[in-house]
Amino acid sequence: MGRLRKNTYYLRGFKRSFIFILIAAVLVGTASVLAWQQVTRRLSQDARESIVSAGRELAENFNYLLEAEFQILSSISVSLESPAVSAHTERLVSYLERQNRRNLFDLTGYQNPDGTAWFSNGKTLSWFLTPQEVQQVYKNGRYVSARRQDPFDQEDILVFAVPLKEGENAGVVFATHSAVFYRQTLTANLWQGNGIGIIMDKSGTIILSAPKSSFGNIFEMALDFVFDGGFSADKIQQDIAAGESGVSGYSLRGEHRFASYYPLKYNNWYAFAVLPTAFVAEKALGLMVMAWLICFAVIAVLVICIVFMLRMQHQNGRALYTMGFVDSLTNADNLNAFHFKYEGAVSAFKNQGVPYALAVVNINRFKAVNDIYGLEEGDKILKQVASALQSGLQEGELFCRSSADEFLLLLACPGRTELAARLEEASTRAGRFCREDGKCLPLSLTCGIYVVDEQVPFYIMVDRAKLALSSARQRAGAVYAFYDEEFRRRIVAEKNIESHMESALQNGEFKLYLQPKCNFKTGRIESAEALVRWDSGDKGLIAPDNFIPIFEKNGFILKLDWFMLKQTLALLKSWKEQGLRVVPIGINFSRLHLDDPSFVPELARLADEYGVEHHLLEAELTESVVFGNTAVMKRFVDDLHQNGFTVAMDDFGSGYSSLNVLKNLDFDCVKLDKEFLMREEGSARMRAIISGLVSMIKSLGGSIVAEGVETQEQAQFLQSIGCDLAQGYFFHKPLAAQDFARLLAPNQPDNKQ
Repeated sequence: MGRLRKNTYYLRGFKRSFIFILIAAVLVGTASVLAWQQVTRRLSQDARESIVSAGRELAENFNYLLEAEFQILSSISVSLESPAVSAHTERLVSYLERQNRRNLFDLTGYQNPDGTAWFSNGKTLSWFLTPQEVQQVYKNGRYVSARRQDPFDQEDILVFAVPLKEGENAGVVFATHSAVFYRQTLTANLWQGNGIGIIMDKSGTIILSAPKSSFGNIFEMALDFVFDGGFSADKIQQDIAAGESGVSGYSLRGEHRFASYYPLKYNNWYAFAVLPTAFVAEKALGLMVMAWLICFAVIAVLVICIVFMLRMQHQNGRALYTMGFVDSLTNADNLNAFHFKYEGAVSAFKNQGVPYALAVVNINRFKAVNDIYGLEEGDKILKQVASALQSGLQEGELFCRSSADEFLLLLACPGRTELAARLEEASTRAGRFCREDGKCLPLSLTCGIYVVDEQVPFYIMVDRAKLALSSARQRAGAVYAFYDEEFRRRIVAEKNIESHMESALQNGEFKLYLQPKCNFKTGRIESAEALVRWDSGDKGLIAPDNFIPIFEKNGFILKLDWFMLKQTLALLKSWKEQGLRVVPIGINFSRLHLDDPSFVPELARLADEYGVEHHLLEAELTESVVFGNTAVMKRFVDDLHQNGFTVAMDDFGSGYSSLNVLKNLDFDCVKLDKEFLMREEGSARMRAIISGLVSMIKSLGGSIVAEGVETQEQAQFLQSIGCDLAQGYFFHKPLAAQDFARLLAPNQPDNKQ
């Protein structure tokens, strides 16, 4: 009986334990399943958001790449508009080869209206671009082809082209890149090779794909897809036909993927990005296996199971946090974490009464580093820069890597000088990267800083810091720039000028003004300097300082220079026809002309076309144009002299190498910078310097023009030391062409023979 009771007791205990273990197993199993579903859903959601972001970025990057190629071709087309280049085969091929090497194309070429195409490799073909393709270039202003074979090595290439703008059907400029070049762009942000990037047309035909080359039709392939609810191949085809974007999940041969599609700006093409969700499933499966192992373990010891489950929950939370808030490369905060922490950090600064600033730091020419040394070295550089920037943070400050080679910092700003010094020191600390082979790469960083002085949304603060960064990058050698409201107004004004410059040129809003150069003793006009004014109508005259620097940056100055030259030549011709006294006119030319070997020949051709003697044109070159390019400038000056033009050095003394320039270049005339006169009055030392300069220049055989003469005392002093001509308001202010012509009439006192 005792044995039976004992057995019954053990049986009951076993039943209780079994029920307890069974309940524990069910609870743990249920909890494991629920946890698995939650993690899988979150990971799937993150994967979906990632493909949306990557698909959009893929489209934007490809659009940006093509836009950059077209801008380069448009710049080349401006030079090829000159017959002096396009009409001479050897000069044309040399120019194409130089541009091809500079811009890293596979081939660069020019195809004239009769179909003959010249290539930068010296070869020619007939109708490289078909007549139909040429018509598309003329019609749309730019053209990019589908994938085709290189005519010389049979590799897959894309061809892009723009027309010459002078006249209709004047020919087209084109360039080629291999399909491999573009596949690198497609894979740039596709999860380090786990994703697929495709460029296709609206019919679904694949034009480019990466990481491997694929051919076929997406819509036909999609017939084999098993789409998530609410989607189908027809739905994707309808979206693309309507020019819309979208994202969907689908399964193919047992593998689930996410795909997104975005329209491109060219040829009605689409960017199609694919992310396999296998890594999501692998993580979820791993969690599931762990959960079941825990379930069996808890059957033995429930407490251990509960502890383990809590631990797993903590680990999963950390994993999700890492995915959402940690930069996978540098292990620093990403932009999400930075934004999340931003309000708390700002509140702490405000409570302490500490001013603060938002800074954007960018690695200059980082894409070139990646292209030359590879992505692995590029990743090491990013880690080093991130570590260097983080190491300089103070308590309460924030740091993150916001994009590929861009970093964001929230810093205390007790003063602009102190903050600038900190960022310069951080840039120096991060600016030297040594590879494993012992070779060190000098890096340069640029910072844009917005000192927060008003309550505006976070993204606006970031935009303002990036505007300051853009300003700093446009200034050679600048490490940083601060944003201010005047800067924003200047950016808006520059954009407004750029949006109206083409129409202003077509409408004749750029006017020719002349500032006389006069004899000190008689006041007689001996020559003049051509100046440009922009008569914008409602806004009145716009001074050159407000638009010339902008035109220098965007290349429009080349068109404006030729326009003003033609106006000047026409004016000289009209003086001769009217029987007026014809005086030489000095013209300023942009440094951008130095790269054009056809400039001087074209200048001579135009002068002959207008019947203007060459000595009546004087090229005025500033020291900033000459500096650092003496060899090129010497050839330029020699070419001008050989063609009968005179050359003047403008703004002499405004820089640091004026004497070196005089030593190396043969100028007919030197124009003393007006800053000399602004410092001359009341300064015996400055008068002695000016006298010495005049004596030295005269000994070299050149004539001297003094700029900025505004008083009688200045005129008397300059005349006494031997200056030849004066230019300034004391004699005449800049005059419109018709007003200047009246001063040349025979009945004027200073024009009598």
